[in-house]
Amino acid sequence: MATDRGFSISFARCCRYACAALMASSISSVPAHAEAARTGPLRAIVIPAGSLRTTLDSLARQTGISIGMAGVLPDTPTPRITRARDVADALKRLLAGTRLRAVRIDATTWRIEPLPPRTARARPVGPPIVDGGDIIVTASKRDERLSDLPASISILGGRALDRLAGKRGLVDLLATTDGAFSTNLGPGRDRIFLRGVADSAFNGTSQSLVSLYLDDARIGYCSPDPDLRMVDIDRVEILRGPQGTLYGTGALGGVIRIVTTAPELDQASGSVAGEVTGINNGAFGGAFEGVLNLPIVTGALALRASRWTETMPGWINDTGRGKRDVNRTGRSGGRIALRWAIGDGWTATASGIAQSIEARDSQYATGGLSRSTAIAEPQDNDFLSASLDVHGPIGSLDAQSTTSIVSHEFGSTYDASIMAGALGTIAPVAYVEDRAIRLLTQEVRLSDPTARHPWIVGASILHATTRLKGRFESDAGNVLGRDDKEAVFEAAMFAEGTQRLSSALDLKIGLRGFVTVNDIEQQGPDEQSTTKLGVTPSGTLSWHRDDVGMIWLRYASAIRPAGVTRASISNQQRIPGDELQSLELGWRIRGLNDRLSLSGAIFGSIWEHLRSDVVGSDGLFGTVDAGNATNYGVEFGGRFDAAPYTIDFGTTIQRARLTSPASDRAEQDDRRLPVVPDYSARLGVTRRFSLIGMPASGYLTARYIGETRLSFDPLLDRPAGDYATVGAGATLDDGPRHWSIDVDNLLDGRGNSFGFGNPFTLATTTQTVPIRPRAITLRLAIGL
Repeated sequence: MATDRGFSISFARCCRYACAALMASSISSVPAHAEAARTGPLRAIVIPAGSLRTTLDSLARQTGISIGMAGVLPDTPTPRITRARDVADALKRLLAGTRLRAVRIDATTWRIEPLPPRTARARPVGPPIVDGGDIIVTASKRDERLSDLPASISILGGRALDRLAGKRGLVDLLATTDGAFSTNLGPGRDRIFLRGVADSAFNGTSQSLVSLYLDDARIGYCSPDPDLRMVDIDRVEILRGPQGTLYGTGALGGVIRIVTTAPELDQASGSVAGEVTGINNGAFGGAFEGVLNLPIVTGALALRASRWTETMPGWINDTGRGKRDVNRTGRSGGRIALRWAIGDGWTATASGIAQSIEARDSQYATGGLSRSTAIAEPQDNDFLSASLDVHGPIGSLDAQSTTSIVSHEFGSTYDASIMAGALGTIAPVAYVEDRAIRLLTQEVRLSDPTARHPWIVGASILHATTRLKGRFESDAGNVLGRDDKEAVFEAAMFAEGTQRLSSALDLKIGLRGFVTVNDIEQQGPDEQSTTKLGVTPSGTLSWHRDDVGMIWLRYASAIRPAGVTRASISNQQRIPGDELQSLELGWRIRGLNDRLSLSGAIFGSIWEHLRSDVVGSDGLFGTVDAGNATNYGVEFGGRFDAAPYTIDFGTTIQRARLTSPASDRAEQDDRRLPVVPDYSARLGVTRRFSLIGMPASGYLTARYIGETRLSFDPLLDRPAGDYATVGAGATLDDGPRHWSIDVDNLLDGRGNSFGFGNPFTLATTTQTVPIRPRAITLRLAIGL
């Protein structure tokens, strides 16, 4: 077996000890569910026999300690360790005969170094902005080194989060990576797309094409991104391409996992942060956030809580009502987690999150940065989720159970005065639509990540209910527009295993069997039920060398259940479910003594029965089978460390096209899929330096979004994209204080991003969603 270079464990905690940077030439992170380290004696540290790397992985997962090493980790077999007195005793016994020693940095951090010690080149500590580094990820539903994972994945954290001053939503974070795009309808209303798999810019009732997770709990089904503020986040894992084998229905474009910072069992800590934002030709806003970690029973029980409140300034004027900055938005919420180290390596974590978004108006324009409406068009988004995660060893195996429940409610109001005549009433008329989604999921899984042939098996159930009610309101009274109900049940079993073909060649095979039952009731009444049995297989052939990197060839698939079309109230018809199959040739390689890392993929996909949300002649959203589509292209990115400069770059070139429109759809000259452009690129340059003896950095970023379209419907289609944005900023660390300044849209561009405003006037007016004008944000974070 190849030896491990630059080995380390527990990246998330190592980040907090930047002063110990020379401990590692490459950093890893322990999963969030690892048991936090204890300063005192530990009970029942049991480590199965294996290689030195796998046994150190096991020790880190059991105790939560951070372990780093500079240089080469030998492929030395280690015996089974039972009843070690403490971490120091366990490390001493594991390293016996290896000519290595463990040096304690602090209560939770250890450095492994050769005997005698040798000098290692110091490297900056912090997670990568894009693909790279050797960290532990859990996107494959088991602890796995990034360098061992044959998948197109980006890990965003650290510096990427630092650059979100003034824009700390998931959509803002996705702009720093490749192959990820979204609409720009406003906070709490956006749809996210990965790798060219996009169906519509409209927020209809179709299941989302990207599965969204908070830690191990699924938090989205057929709803827009809840736009959780990125507070106390360890990292975000973005897995591109269909992931039906491990993640089930809906993951046609990929999976996004927001990994929160886990409660620490041994140390009280906290932080506060404040922001002030000003927008050119707009208003001022600001934010405040706080984090508290409190051990209740040292080493056994801890509470971690965060709270945030924010005012996002507006920049759209409504000349018809004489209002300025009408799209001003408030966002407030909090998260709490209680972690219990049960013993013998078992932990239980109960967590909950709540957030509310209130936008006093939409953010579209009909000319420049203004529009004219008869009434305001407020939007709201209320998100609530709770989960329970239980994790621990069964012998040498790793077991986990995750239970979660989500309540997601969001509402929209539109000026529907144009419908007054058809409704037999008088203007002004408002259309008010409310949607409520309840999602219950349960998953259990068992894996052996340290086996010679790693494997995972599991089972899951999902139950999602959606209620949509829409009404037209005027002084003359209310008229019911929509009353739809949908219930979806899914049960599945999945398995994935790896067979080593040679010292560098692996074959990974996965399979998921599932059954879905959809019960749909629409206004009429009209009830329909569909049942689907199916499988979603995957297979990956990968070549891997620790000193070079990895190349893989992967086949994967995913589906969405069947639904009901609704182009108008009187036209209802069942439509088949989507099926997507993909093939990719990917790579993640490094060179120049780890100063250069390159990642990317050449991909192609076939999409059958592409389901798309549309706007009917009555202004209401419906769903149609748009036909079949294909997408092929290349993603290419990298990072070059030319100290004191770091250069990040990436580009996506793709061709996402409708190949055969459905028979009941008009022939179309423009067959591009909506929202996703054919070309996009990004570039970032960071310089690290010292200012008055304090570490500081400055950065400059640029991003180009190619031309795209809004809809398949020629009557509603609008061009968008084809614009570039430039940003700049700087950070300064003054002891426990972290200062930052960020300038977004430095050149004050006026590009039209992906979105629309009012579905009732979309066909008769020119609607654009301008990108946010130049904004300057000052941020101060203080560690307590």
